[in-house]
Amino acid sequence: MAITGFTGQALNTMQTIADATTVQSITPPEGTDFVIVEAHQHDIRVRFDGTDPTSTVGFKIVKDTPTMISYGQDVTIKLIAIENGPSVYWQAFKTKRDNNA
Repeated sequence: MAITGFTGQALNTMQTIADATTVQSITPPEGTDFVIVEAHQHDIRVRFDGTDPTSTVGFKIVKDTPTMISYGQDVTIKLIAIENGPSVYWQAFKTKRDNNA
């Protein structure tokens, strides 16, 4: 599924988490407004409150589905695989704004 209506400026290159079998954190650069996350091979679970997700607790991100996550202050993104061995790809973006506004 493609993300439509996308407007953003990339703040980093695509990052890879090679194996999300254990809890992993996503740490976007300063100024991030949103991240796009995609899991391959298996679904993942994500939490945003700093608590570790488990294979049964957390928001589910379905494999091979790019997911846009808004990012704000005091947000800690942690993820884990529902099954063994998925790769997770993510990239941070800043919303494009009109400098004349």
